[in-house]
Amino acid sequence: MTAGRLALALLVVAALACRAPRPERPEGSCTHVQAIRQLHGEPLCEDVWTCSRPPRGQFDRIGLRRVARCDGATGPVVLYLPGMHMNAELPLVEPRHDLRLYLAEERVRAWGLDYRTHAVPPDASPADLRALDGWTVDRFVDDVAWATAFVRGADPGPLFVAGFSQGAVFAYRLASRRDAALAGLLILDGAPNTGPVVAGGGPAIDVGGSRLPFAERRRLLDQVIADANAPSPLPGFPTAGAALASILSTAPLFGREGGLAAGARASEISVLAVLLRSYDRWWPRAAVGGPSPRPPKTPLPVLAFASTNMGPAWVDRVRAAALAYGGPEAEVRELAGYGHLDVLVARRAAQDVFQPALAWLGRRAGR
Repeated sequence: MTAGRLALALLVVAALACRAPRPERPEGSCTHVQAIRQLHGEPLCEDVWTCSRPPRGQFDRIGLRRVARCDGATGPVVLYLPGMHMNAELPLVEPRHDLRLYLAEERVRAWGLDYRTHAVPPDASPADLRALDGWTVDRFVDDVAWATAFVRGADPGPLFVAGFSQGAVFAYRLASRRDAALAGLLILDGAPNTGPVVAGGGPAIDVGGSRLPFAERRRLLDQVIADANAPSPLPGFPTAGAALASILSTAPLFGREGGLAAGARASEISVLAVLLRSYDRWWPRAAVGGPSPRPPKTPLPVLAFASTNMGPAWVDRVRAAALAYGGPEAEVRELAGYGHLDVLVARRAAQDVFQPALAWLGRRAGR
């Protein structure tokens, strides 16, 4: 049997084994595929919808990915919003490295959103990238609101929205809308923007930068994934893993003191590499910054996690946003020694982040 036929056969088997939800979705054209992944001997059903969005241009589509126990998932419903340049794919296979897999194993119905940026290829031309000019923060939040309606049509029950980094920005903006009707917010190291829209430099921000251009970034990440102890492709470092650890821990935008990631102190460097390798290349400049939204008049449940390596001012921002939206009952947990990405994949993320999040969801869903 050829590899193509084998893949098709596995997909057919997966489709027969999974009882996919049939969402009563809002207006929009969608395609749907299914698969099964084994998680510690238990099958997880994975459903992916790709849906067109206005104004239905070349890249105007989003994706929704649902992962849940095949033998029945009746727990809380969570929609996860990833950070800038990120998407809803599941590149890491261990629940201790991925919040959605951890939650799904515990019968939570876990969803994730692929932003429009996931449809933009890394080799997009400057002419193609002009399409990103109109991708403002409000357009992203419109997509998130549409996605919540889609999720509600598939999975009944209170809906929680989780957001990491820029995804937390979108989550707060969604909660500010009168018709959001959310059961709560799970905030992973994020707070509303406070500055103006970033101007200049073209419509798209490249995930590669002056310190590590895109091609070199890809080459380094591939080397770390293959063998972190192999010689570094970048000069000045003994190994590929040491190079990536140094670049992450000294990232200027995150304060240089392990703010983006604490090198190998908190997370396995190869796991960080897999996460970073899954990023999408382009992000719209129009979706960065902008005025802060007004919190809703009625507080809603909020659980927020704050990394400490970016300094006390960052922790204060995360706390202030959680209290503004959740009132005095908002819960804020500081993660000592964590950088931004460590919140997702640290060696102790399951104990420090995922398990408390699961317990909080269970309490709030039961009210």
